[in-house]
Amino acid sequence: MQLVKNIVYQCRRHEQEPAVAFGGGIATYAILMSATSAVAEVLQTLDLPKGSPVMLDIRNPVHHLATIYALALLGLPSASVGTAHVVEQTGVRPRLFLTDRDDLEAPGLPVRKVDDRWFAASTRQVDYQKLLSLPGFASPDEVVRYVYSSGTTGRAKCVALTGACMATRVANVNYSYPYRWRGDVTLNLMGFSTIAGILIPAMVHSAGSLLCFAGGYAEALQMIRLFKVEFVVAAVTQIEGVLKELGEQPPLASLRSIVLAGAKIPPRLLTDARAKLCSNVIGGYGSTEAGSLTSATATDLARHEGAIGYPLPWAQIEIVDDGGKPAAAGVDGTIRIRSDEQAVYADEQGRPAPTLDAGWFYPGDMGRLEPDGLLVITGRTGEVINRGGVIVAPDAIEEVLRLDPRVTDVGVVGVPNAAGIEEIWAGIVAADGLDLAAVAEAARPRLNEKVPDRLFRIEAVPRNDNGKVMRNVLREVLRACRQQPT
Repeated sequence: MQLVKNIVYQCRRHEQEPAVAFGGGIATYAILMSATSAVAEVLQTLDLPKGSPVMLDIRNPVHHLATIYALALLGLPSASVGTAHVVEQTGVRPRLFLTDRDDLEAPGLPVRKVDDRWFAASTRQVDYQKLLSLPGFASPDEVVRYVYSSGTTGRAKCVALTGACMATRVANVNYSYPYRWRGDVTLNLMGFSTIAGILIPAMVHSAGSLLCFAGGYAEALQMIRLFKVEFVVAAVTQIEGVLKELGEQPPLASLRSIVLAGAKIPPRLLTDARAKLCSNVIGGYGSTEAGSLTSATATDLARHEGAIGYPLPWAQIEIVDDGGKPAAAGVDGTIRIRSDEQAVYADEQGRPAPTLDAGWFYPGDMGRLEPDGLLVITGRTGEVINRGGVIVAPDAIEEVLRLDPRVTDVGVVGVPNAAGIEEIWAGIVAADGLDLAAVAEAARPRLNEKVPDRLFRIEAVPRNDNGKVMRNVLREVLRACRQQPT
């Protein structure tokens, strides 16, 4: 794809400048391209037919990026999995699975272990002409990247992005976040398995800038200070973790902007982020299938709880009632969208399946459009809990329970009881000794009849790499510990 060849071009122009910084060190553009050239040579010896999907689970970010770029230069689409591995994999089956892990279990998939030798070039000088002459993809309509959803609502899926779609999205990201917001150094906390996990590197490296990765929140703060990071892209839950790690330390003076993705932003978190991290907090609404749909400044986000921005020029957003009829401004309903960034689903053979229903994509969210066009998210169509006729949005309960300073994290799901009526169950991450019944009672004045029926202490809330609660997984975790006292 031409996007990767442009990255090769930029690497040639910025050879001695830093391209990637992470816990293991710094890689210049020359080192990144040297690794890309080396792994491309290894991949060519495997004689994979053009178009063969290759899945990656490589923890070293330089090696991961080099492999993605090499695969694209060879005309081989890639997919990445990360901390939130697909529970029930669906969609295209990879022809090869590359990993640097010793403990990976991938039954039925052809796994190859990679190590440093895969990325060690045989010569010191990168042959850029050789890289640029690699076949790549014959058409911009060929699939270059697959993104596997972890199935947050219980429906796993595989999204296929063509070269044209990827190029459009990268260009639109540049339009959405101008240079005065971004600067020269970016920290990306989103995993490679997310759409942002590949769009942000493509955007940064096609501009010849520095991209930072962090293995945890303490390392994220260290990266920001050490490299004077100006632009941070993170899930809402990740920024919450950074704030907790920051504590009473001084603010981060270098930051120009923070882009929050993956969920609507609780008012308390927005206030804290602006006060302690950066005043320019940017929100947005989108999906793997439809791309970026809205953009919001901190002022927009503060107008209404759940506000997530104004539709971007290439997106059309409507709110409809249960019959599919457009709702009036200010009225809640189901969100549907059309976008120039639309992707498709893929089956096991890689055949495309439409994501649109009569020309519209339904991302599964409830919301409303204010009279001036501001989109406000109010809940999920597939995640709402029907508690004996009382409709409950789990994320609204989570926000209240999270106000308790003793609660580190929380996830809420609906679980049918013996009578078939959904109960509200909450998984709480907190220090030992916390009285969960006291947590529920403290939240009762705000939640009233929506107070959870059962609370369980758990080690961690299962989340995908966008930071969203994997409610189907959480439900099984809570069922497994239902005998624990609350």
